[in-house]
Amino acid sequence: MRSGISQFVTPVSVTILYLVVIGFNRILAVEYANLKKIEVENRSHHFRNLIELHVEEEELEVEVQEAGHQVGELLQVEEELHLSEFQVSRHVLENQYNLFFFTNVHMSGFMLYKKFEVYSMGWIDQVNLQDLKVTVASSGGPIAVVRDDMKLTPVQTSGKPIIFIFSPSGELKSTIKWSGGKIVAINWSSSEELLCIQDDGSVSAYDIFGNYQNSFQMGQEAREMKIIDARTFPTSTGTGLVVLTTNFRFFVVNNIRDPRIRRFPDIPGVNIAPSCWAAIHGDDRQTRVIVAKEKDIYLLDYSEQHVAQKTPEISHHHLSIIAIAVSPCGKLVALLTDAGVIWIGSFDFRRKFCEHDAQCMLPAVQLVWCGSGAVVLNLGSVLLVLSPNRDNFTLILDSTSHVCPEVDGLRIITNSSHEFLQKVPLPNQEIFRIGSMSPGAILVEASREFQKRSHRAEEYIRLVKNQLEQAVIQCIQAAGNEWQPSVQKMLLRAAQLGKSFLFDKVDSELFVGMYQILRILNAVRNYKIALPLTFQQYEQLGKTGLLNRLILRRQYSIAIQICQYLQMSEADGIPRVLTEWACYKIKHGLGKLDAEQLANEISAKLGTGSKVSYSSIALKAIECKQEKLAIRLLDFEHRASEQIPLLLKLGQEPQALAKAVESGDPNLIYYVLVVMKETYSSDKFYMTIRHYPSVNALYAKLCRTIQMGSLEQIYEQEDNFNAQALLSVKDSYRAQKLENRSALLTTAVKQYRQAKAEIAASLTEDQLKLLKIQSGYESKFGCPVIDVSLNDTLKLLMRRRDIKETEEMVKKFKVPERRLWWLKVTTFAEIGDWAELEKLSRLKKSPIGYEPFVDVCLQYNNVTEAQRYLPKVEEHLSIKYYVKAKLYTEAAQIAFQRRDTEALHYVQSRCSSNRDAVDMINSLIAKLANPSESQHKR
Repeated sequence: MRSGISQFVTPVSVTILYLVVIGFNRILAVEYANLKKIEVENRSHHFRNLIELHVEEEELEVEVQEAGHQVGELLQVEEELHLSEFQVSRHVLENQYNLFFFTNVHMSGFMLYKKFEVYSMGWIDQVNLQDLKVTVASSGGPIAVVRDDMKLTPVQTSGKPIIFIFSPSGELKSTIKWSGGKIVAINWSSSEELLCIQDDGSVSAYDIFGNYQNSFQMGQEAREMKIIDARTFPTSTGTGLVVLTTNFRFFVVNNIRDPRIRRFPDIPGVNIAPSCWAAIHGDDRQTRVIVAKEKDIYLLDYSEQHVAQKTPEISHHHLSIIAIAVSPCGKLVALLTDAGVIWIGSFDFRRKFCEHDAQCMLPAVQLVWCGSGAVVLNLGSVLLVLSPNRDNFTLILDSTSHVCPEVDGLRIITNSSHEFLQKVPLPNQEIFRIGSMSPGAILVEASREFQKRSHRAEEYIRLVKNQLEQAVIQCIQAAGNEWQPSVQKMLLRAAQLGKSFLFDKVDSELFVGMYQILRILNAVRNYKIALPLTFQQYEQLGKTGLLNRLILRRQYSIAIQICQYLQMSEADGIPRVLTEWACYKIKHGLGKLDAEQLANEISAKLGTGSKVSYSSIALKAIECKQEKLAIRLLDFEHRASEQIPLLLKLGQEPQALAKAVESGDPNLIYYVLVVMKETYSSDKFYMTIRHYPSVNALYAKLCRTIQMGSLEQIYEQEDNFNAQALLSVKDSYRAQKLENRSALLTTAVKQYRQAKAEIAASLTEDQLKLLKIQSGYESKFGCPVIDVSLNDTLKLLMRRRDIKETEEMVKKFKVPERRLWWLKVTTFAEIGDWAELEKLSRLKKSPIGYEPFVDVCLQYNNVTEAQRYLPKVEEHLSIKYYVKAKLYTEAAQIAFQRRDTEALHYVQSRCSSNRDAVDMINSLIAKLANPSESQHKR
């Protein structure tokens, strides 16, 4: 204890000596300024006498030239005077800025730390932290306390503990009367959920108002072996949890939202309890555990199932390591030995930054980091602050404390106050350091003079005219780091003054953005809201994170104001806040208002044309088992895609179908139909969709596409015999057996008769007749005949030269003569029976002409046979067919005989590769062009 007091006395003595020196320097500065002022006045008086002399112009110029060097000296002395006066006024400013600059700013070498009060706790005389387990949520979160079972304290209640949840200002928010098993640890998640870890491995989550949220288990082994310790840690996906069981095994969950349990490898060596341990989540998204067993340190990695033993270089003698702390950045580790030595190094223990003998006689309560620049050893009412640069100091508190590390500092919770300790940011050091001549400090002084309407403001501006941009940025950054609104205003006024001389060289968004953020932070820091965020913590959370925290605290009004002020998007802005408010209203309005009144109240607040998701609100009503309220709320939902699934979930199929029809979206109608088909009886289903013709048509299309249900029932409901017959015909072709197919075709004939579609009935009868004949041919010929057309059946008979069967088929099906000739011509050509083809051409005049004869011959490259029929081709087609047969000479002669020059050109264009034919055609064309010349040659 004696050494601890000496640690405290030394900074006080240094501070008193520093004040004496500063006071003496201030007196010297004032005296020096007075002497310089007298000298300047004397020289100025001499210069004014020179100007007032009534001499000739030439003599005056000579005098001015001689006094030029004196003018330069005068300007130099004036500048020295300004600087001297500035330094003196800086001392006055620092005294006015904040008295705690001397009392609460702790100087260690070149490191400056400041401690300021955030709130005066509202729990004074009600809470004694010495008897309680305390856990504090990060980033200005709430505080949870519970009686410490390890300490003997008088109680007036049953043995079951009560968890108290307080705001950061000490206001009681809620209590949780615990009825479960033994609580091993309570910790906060990054989303401000209180995690209560029991010894049987179950983890229960509560919100800041003590409402149960969810729970999960840490596995069967943890349940059987029991848990003795647990820690939470921040991860890239949220919050992780590591537990230690009685058999000294570690189990981890990297995200409590998606609890996937993994086991770390066992610690080698003697099976004894770890003296301390800590979890670390690295940039590689891998979780590791640092475990100390007496003097040995192990690094456990579950991804590689690897255990690495580490040996930090600790020069002081020790028997065990009793505390481990990992910095917020995850790069540094601090160790505390049983001898009171603190070791600071890298997280892989390869580098050692410092080693300090704290000489603490009291048992350590906590070992934590203050940002990533210093380690704090909490001894109850004494805090020892150490940094890797060996810049150390001691803080004496008024009562037992609990400290919570933050990304940029340390929250100190005592019985009476909530304080914040942090390293003074560099811009603030530059501006408010005693005797500082930084651009930002001079700009602040210029702003003060400008507020006094003093001409010195311009003189100070001239001093930093080349560094004015840097000065403005310093003031803006320093304003963000300040807690007092008066200091923020002073710095922003200075930045605004400097910015007016830069003509848009500094981005206005920087100034406006800082102004907006500070207004928001000052608003949420109010003790009623009690969200004491620093600027760096706000940057880490972001606008959405801040909004989430306000919603969790049910501060909907200020959340909406912030959304409006920052002009946030619809997804993260006002609609989301209103939706959360409505869900809260539903949850806490049950039993007070009926469904209709509650729905009207919500719609009156949110509006029917707003972009609020009523479906999300209705879903919350469903969770609360308020189906009537959910149905009523869905009437206000303007998005059918969100409305219809919930209506179906609530069993409101007719209403869902009506909404789908109103939307005009076929996909939604199909979706409703599929659900109704599964839940409704057949008769009820068809009777329901019959009222919507468009739905009926879409269902029929759906049935045709995916064979869903029976179209026949739809058509029977509508007496649509034509559609029924068509459906029977289609079904007949899907039937595998011939008897089933024939029966379906017979049914189709009857249905066509009922529909008075005689042509369709006659065609169906012919198909039925053909099917029976083809069945006989298939058994007779031994080849597949069924499902081929009538033409193909006739060609089959012709290829087999079954003339009798062919003639019977022609009579039965009344095949036209032209079609019969076509079939014979193509069939004889296919089988190469040219004699039968010639015989057919001589039988009688062809009803289809002789062009098909030529075509089939040329198709099978039989030009000789084609020449038999070319003379019989129609006259207007003869040239074309001769060319088609590549008989260019004959085609040209026919064209010449007809004196058809155009036909000759046509023949010539088709035989361009035949030089002899081209020359012959050219001569014929020439003869037709000069008939008299050709006669003369004759």
